[in-house]
Amino acid sequence: MRLVVAGTLVLAFSFGSAAHASDVRWTSTKTPLELLGMPAGEEEADDVLRLTCLKDGAVQLGVGGYKSLGKGKGEPLSVTLASGTQSVTLSGKSTLSKNSEMTGAFELRADLAPGETKPLIGVLTAGPPIRVSGSLKDNWTVKGLKAIVERFSAGCVKT
Repeated sequence: MRLVVAGTLVLAFSFGSAAHASDVRWTSTKTPLELLGMPAGEEEADDVLRLTCLKDGAVQLGVGGYKSLGKGKGEPLSVTLASGTQSVTLSGKSTLSKNSEMTGAFELRADLAPGETKPLIGVLTAGPPIRVSGSLKDNWTVKGLKAIVERFSAGCVKT
């Protein structure tokens, strides 16, 4: 009996918050300078998070590729991202996702001025899996994300 209880406890602890996080593959591109998070193992998926560096260090944000993010007709949305003790609420409008012709999904899209990115960068580099709440509920893994965010941030400041 003790062995069964101990085994159950070990199993329960091995499936903590990270086990429930969607496996996200984080990448970046140089032209355009983008940070991309895509569900791992899916070839025709939308990015769960996309940051595109715009002129003078501004950033276009896309959270999505989800059918639950509005109707793609410009209606206001907000999503909160949290990791560890860091959190940021992102507000934008529902629009067709970048890959909507393949997925039929929508995203929250917003443009952030250079000074508005710091709280988001804090969440993305905090370390623990990212919890998503508000108009969208999800959890994202963060393996390799911190280094990609740091490269993106350094490159975007230079544009």
